[in-house]
Amino acid sequence: MSESDQIEGNPESMVSTPAVDVIIPATPPAGPSERRAARKENWRLIRRRPSFIVGNIIAIVWVTCAVLGTRITPHDPLDFRAKPHLSPSSEFWFGTDKTGRDVLSRVMAGARDVLKIAPPAALLGVFFGVILGMLMGYIGKRVDIILSRIVEAFLALPVVLIALLAITTLGNSSWVVLGVVAVLFTPVVARTVRSAVLAERDLDYVTSARLRGESKMFIMFKEVLPNVSGPIVVELTVRIGYAVFAISTLSFLGAGPPPPSPDWGAQVSEGFNSISAGIWWTTFFPAAAIASLVIAVNLIADAVQSVLEAS
Repeated sequence: MSESDQIEGNPESMVSTPAVDVIIPATPPAGPSERRAARKENWRLIRRRPSFIVGNIIAIVWVTCAVLGTRITPHDPLDFRAKPHLSPSSEFWFGTDKTGRDVLSRVMAGARDVLKIAPPAALLGVFFGVILGMLMGYIGKRVDIILSRIVEAFLALPVVLIALLAITTLGNSSWVVLGVVAVLFTPVVARTVRSAVLAERDLDYVTSARLRGESKMFIMFKEVLPNVSGPIVVELTVRIGYAVFAISTLSFLGAGPPPPSPDWGAQVSEGFNSISAGIWWTTFFPAAAIASLVIAVNLIADAVQSVLEAS
């Protein structure tokens, strides 16, 4: 009997020999070298995005103003005096405020008050949010239930009122504002990280690490964390923009640096009542500075998110 006749006569022989071949092994997780190569390629793609380039140009302008301060301002933002409420002209590009101070100089110098708080506050909020989100997403069960209820209760509170209450109680120093903004961001970041960790927790590489006897901390921060770094990077860039807006809002409401600080939010608050009299420039230019920096950070965040989601 030929081999073909044997196969036709015994259908079971068709699967008895090659049974092992149909088992497709799971793809192993990318090693450190593969992850480094992927990060390098993603960074190359991000740098080529027009939104990333435009956002960085705007951000670099304000960072330069914040770093150099009065060394590049046309006039002293605190002591210079001219005629009050001069409209924008070739001498005073942004006009002067109610006390005769140069608005352009104050807008340039005001970048320091925002940028010395916003990035550290966002970084601190993301740091604690990542730790909290990792615990919620990986350990799960009772820890997840308890922490999730706390996070949800915190998110239900009126954020601005809580911030104002904390700053009024503790003072309006830069450290207090930084800490308050970081605390406000922590539960939002934690919820995002928790969702990302839940999607990774039961994958094969995590199971393999458990079978090797690795500790929970090792698995969370050595195995899972590198694979959820994309959403964390996006959260960090987005939170910087939110921090700029939050700090300016608190300053507008009187919880920022006291006068005569050139803080953007304080400038908007000082000139707001003059708009009805046709004096728009004392409010428009610091408000435009806030908007431009927030937009710049969001452009960078969009570029990062679009590349990471496509990879």
